[in-house]
Amino acid sequence: MLKYPFGLTFCVGAPRSGTTVVGSLLTEGPAAFPMLPECTYVTQIIRLYHEILHHSDPQRFTAFAKSDKILAHSLSSSIDSLIKTAHSHFAELPGSELILKDPELTIYLDHLPLFFEKCKIVCVVRDPLHVIASMYKVFTKQGKSTTVDELTTMIFNYYWRASESEAAKSGAMHFIDFEKIVQGDESEFAAIEQYLGYQIGRHGFGKTFFDFDKTDATHSPNYGQPIRRPPALETGLTDDEDARIRTAFSGYNLKYRWWS
Repeated sequence: MLKYPFGLTFCVGAPRSGTTVVGSLLTEGPAAFPMLPECTYVTQIIRLYHEILHHSDPQRFTAFAKSDKILAHSLSSSIDSLIKTAHSHFAELPGSELILKDPELTIYLDHLPLFFEKCKIVCVVRDPLHVIASMYKVFTKQGKSTTVDELTTMIFNYYWRASESEAAKSGAMHFIDFEKIVQGDESEFAAIEQYLGYQIGRHGFGKTFFDFDKTDATHSPNYGQPIRRPPALETGLTDDEDARIRTAFSGYNLKYRWWS
């Protein structure tokens, strides 16, 4: 397993759930290094591990991987190199915490302990009506054909993977309520800091290592701006689509109380 002289925090959650906003807050405190782009390369290696482990034939797996731990060890050097390269940009800066953010890591949460000796995980949870409506707009900009029902199934998988992960069941992962963050609920910030053990920001985007690509379909005009409570958001969903999403996420609504 990989270990480092600095702390690692992974920020996960469904796409369009506010992981970029929260990631900016996590990196804003004095203990953290600046905000990096999504750690897609690390995620791709962990996904490769998952695919080999679950979808390769037994003979090939036995010949080349032998066991899940040996397979993880063989891929760890690539992950180690990527993380050390990322940290090298901040070698001269004060800090002790490296924050890595990628929604796709949510699908592979339970593989993280095989690669990292110690890490912290925060998962952002947002009202799925806004998550799904936002994803529909992204797909439309990208020229991809989809339906709200298809996106509901896709986004539900992220919520389910996070809530049913061993990290969640063991209390090793902290869930962040996105709505409370943008409302400036200090108790939510305090709970995050208690879990992480270091101070986070309240402003947003104060320490960013990269420039946001405004031509990307996933770009939000709020990126780079101070975090503030948004006006009432119109989802653009029909009444029928709205009702089907509410039904699908009714179990999670019992906890987060997005709607009455």
